[in-house]
Parts: sequence; structure tokens; C-alpha cells
Amino acid sequence: MATVAISLVALLALPVAVLASTTGSIAQTGGMTATLPMLGSSLTVEVTLDGTGNLSQVNLDPVGTYSATKLSAHAVTFDSADGTTQVKIKAGGDKLAIKASAGSLDALVGPGTWSADVFGTGAKSTVAYTVGKAADGSPTLTLGAVNAASGITAVSGTPKTGSDKKAAGASVKVVFGHDGYTKTLSIRVSADAKGDRHASLQLTLSGKDRQKMSGALADLVGSHTWSGKACDGTAVGISYDVLANGTVAYGSATGGTATVKSLGHGFSARFDSLKLKVQVSLTQAKDGTYSLRTSANRGGCLHQGVPLPKVNAPVKPGADQPSDHKGTGPGASSDHKGGGSHHSRKH
Repeated sequence: MATVAISLVALLALPVAVLASTTGSIAQTGGMTATLPMLGSSLTVEVTLDGTGNLSQVNLDPVGTYSATKLSAHAVTFDSADGTTQVKIKAGGDKLAIKASAGSLDALVGPGTWSADVFGTGAKSTVAYTVGKAADGSPTLTLGAVNAASGITAVSGTPKTGSDKKAAGASVKVVFGHDGYTKTLSIRVSADAKGDRHASLQLTLSGKDRQKMSGALADLVGSHTWSGKACDGTAVGISYDVLANGTVAYGSATGGTATVKSLGHGFSARFDSLKLKVQVSLTQAKDGTYSLRTSANRGGCLHQGVPLPKVNAPVKPGADQPSDHKGTGPGASSDHKGGGSHHSRKH
């Protein structure tokens, strides 16, 4: 029995005063932790997500003079008492981001770390990095040790740099893979061209709710199941079979009535009352291999009345006012794909 457990939940651009969760691919991580070089020392930011990807806890260590100046289920901002540094956390769509800003690049130079249970397997992957400053004052990034949890692959990119008349930056990516799903950690540091006015460091974990399993047809033949939750929390699921002749046969649905439509290379199962559609396709490449793709689609999950996250820093008066976030942050996306999922396969 080979099992892939992935949760899919969608994000839609957020209207005023309405909170929305991340996709389940991000929610399944439970959050992430980053140690940021800050003012010659380090600042640890620990982010915890609830089951649908809303921010439930954000802690700083040390708290120092930081206080929370903005607080919502998808965004938290901390500002230092003297206004020289700021830390922002945003969870939305297919992304979870931590961003630190300071008055100069020098304030962000030094080593840092990142860790997360990337695919919800119960073990954390870690990445080490170092922010530097070149002779011309532009930022540099160096990757240190990248340790992927058991069963997870990690491909490290080569750091890239760029600049124009106004700013200079450096970035690097690490792509994690597990059972046909991928997530990408992007690290980026940027600074004003003069390097003494403003600089920022951002770590973003992103991942689409799409699974692609490829190989010989014999490797894909067998019984498969997909299960998940609709926006209202209703548990739903479907079963299907990949047949030896290279076709996909729909089996049955649980949790609701599904309207099934045959497609050229698979089928779609629409739960009309839940506004959720699951689509399965099997295609053959020119080299004879096959790809089995599974996705769930809907307009998005909007959640009102989500509890505000807890923070271990003082909260400024008015920080928890309704958000006017309209999908412009790291999670903004027009890709309305989601639906909590668990995809399993048996040969």
C-alpha cells in the first residue's frame, strides 16, 4: 500500500473584513520557524497554523521591544519600539511568508535557519543560509546545509543576484518533493542601491495543490482514493481505478452526491451542493510513460469569525481591527484550486 496524505484547501482574493485560509498544501505544514539575522544577533520567528491554514500563534524570541501593530488570521506585523525594524508574517493562498525589514543591509547580515514539516509527515526539513554584503554594498546569499526529512527530496538552486539604479537583491530557492507534490522555499534579500536606507529579508514557502505521479503504466494501475473536506467542513471522497488498458474508471463517492462527467483522459466528479469538483486524468507521454494527475477545484473558502492568532509580544491598541487585505500579499492568487484531500493508491 502506497499512501499519499495531502490536504487541499483553497484561497480566494479576500474582500474587506473577510478572512481566508491558505491552501491545504501550506496548512498541512502546521507552520514554520525561521531564525533571522537581525542587528548583529538573531531573531527567531515561530509561526503556527490551524487545521485550515489560518495563523493561530506567532512567537518572537527574543521579544525585546517588539509589539504587534497589526493582527489578523492571515497577517501579523511586529514593529520595534524605535521603529528601526519590522517583522511581517502572512499566510494566504499557496504561500506562507516571513519578512524582516531594517534601515540598512548591515542590520540583516549574518547566518540564519529555516525549518518546517513541509509535507506533514511528522518530521522537519531544515535549511541554513547566510546573508552577506559584497564589496560594492549589494546583498549576497549563501546556502548552507539543506537537510530534507526522510522520504522527501530537496533540490537546491544556485543563488542569483541582480540590481538596478534603485535597488540590489539576491535570491535562492530550494524545491522539496514528496509523492508527486512539490513545495518551494524562496529566500530573498534586497537593499536600496545605497544600502543605508532600507533592506529586507523574506522567506516564503509556496506549494500548489496539485499531484502528479509519473512512471510506467504498471506502476499506476490499481485502486485509488481521494478524500477531503468542503469549505463548510463536510468530509467527502471518491474512489477510482487505473486500468491496465490505460484508462481511468470512476468508482463511488462518499459524503455527498457527485455528478460524474467522463473526460478524454479521465473524469470529473462535481459535488454541486458543496461547490467542489475533483478531476482525475491519466495521460501518456511520447516516451511511453504515464502521468496521473489529481486536483480539486472550487471558488475558494472564505471564513468569517476566525479567532485572532495569539502572540507573545504586547499588542498595540487597534492592532486587531478588521483587515482590509484584498489578496495583495504573498498568498494572493487567481488559482482557485482546493479541497482538503487525501490521495491513496493500492496496487
